[in-house]
Amino acid sequence: MPTTRTLEPLVHTSVNEAVYRRLRDHLMRGDYAAGEVLGIQELADAFGTSAMPVREALRRLAAQRALEPMKSRSMRVPVISRARLEDIRRARVLIEGSVTAWAVEHITGDELDMLRGLAAQIGQSLADARSVPDGLENNQLFHFTIYRAARSESMMATIESLWLQSGPYLRASRELMHSDERPSDELHATIVQAIARRDADAARAAMERDICWAFDQLAAHRTALAGA
Repeated sequence: MPTTRTLEPLVHTSVNEAVYRRLRDHLMRGDYAAGEVLGIQELADAFGTSAMPVREALRRLAAQRALEPMKSRSMRVPVISRARLEDIRRARVLIEGSVTAWAVEHITGDELDMLRGLAAQIGQSLADARSVPDGLENNQLFHFTIYRAARSESMMATIESLWLQSGPYLRASRELMHSDERPSDELHATIVQAIARRDADAARAAMERDICWAFDQLAAHRTALAGA
């Protein structure tokens, strides 16, 4: 059964683009579960728009492999195979690790302060399983603050595509963070400490460990996976 959530009506400034960006952000944060069906009219009603901008946004997201079409003309969040999950994991480790190392050269003091605050909030959210939605939003903001600090528009587009495809599994991995199998240290704080020291190698390694932990836990638990 689809997850119930509150979606705010949109201001009519470039409605097509606004609907696309809102849905993109929900998918990247893992607000929609693997296999969840997104109905055109239901989304249009939630956003306070006609069906046309929703239909166009869903079409764009399907082209980015974030959604898959159904016979009913609705879209579904893909249920990913183990092989595809491993493929996304490898790509994210390679690309996001490199971009994190680049960010060390360019990050500002204000960006570092933001990262410290976000890392603290994410750490606090792990104490309460009810805080998973807030933790996902802060996690997205944390990562993208680092990636934007690399000042590479080309790489940002690639990273956004990878997050769109792996969003539903971020939710599953964050829920595992509340179990006894969570990492022995707070990975986000470790990333910030390495960046603050201007240690590109350590920052890359910490980011790679953060990404790998989530994907490895999902693979071990076979969470939200279809097929072997």
